[in-house]
Amino acid sequence: MPANTPTRTALQATKLLLAGTVLLVAAMTFNYLPQPYSTWPAIGSIPVSPELVVPALLGVVVVVEALVEKFSIASIFLAIFGGLTFLLGAASLYTLYAVESGGVFFIGFFTIIAGILLAIGVFLHTIVRTERFKTASKELINSISN
Repeated sequence: MPANTPTRTALQATKLLLAGTVLLVAAMTFNYLPQPYSTWPAIGSIPVSPELVVPALLGVVVVVEALVEKFSIASIFLAIFGGLTFLLGAASLYTLYAVESGGVFFIGFFTIIAGILLAIGVFLHTIVRTERFKTASKELINSISN
């Protein structure tokens, strides 16, 4: 694996921070935990739903990191799923704010679920890429084969 450049390190840190934030937002959403904000945060006069924006941002960062980093099957899979998560988030935001018709808003549920799965994939991919994990898995395979 190539040496970490400041850009790669920043992307990895941002990716892990957003993955943790997705899981935190999901926990608050599904467990009715007290939210740190009384209403949705806003950019100007536009309300921003963390349940939709944070998974979409994670998807963008995962795709950008896959383009910057050396390709592997796992990073390509994460990039495809990250792109899908971003598209779900963008469609959710469009549906929530631009569409005037009524109805039940289900796409936001799919966005947060895709964000949760992407966050878990990000954490698993990060763990598997560490040298400690690689060393432990090699030792385990050697001990089983002997």
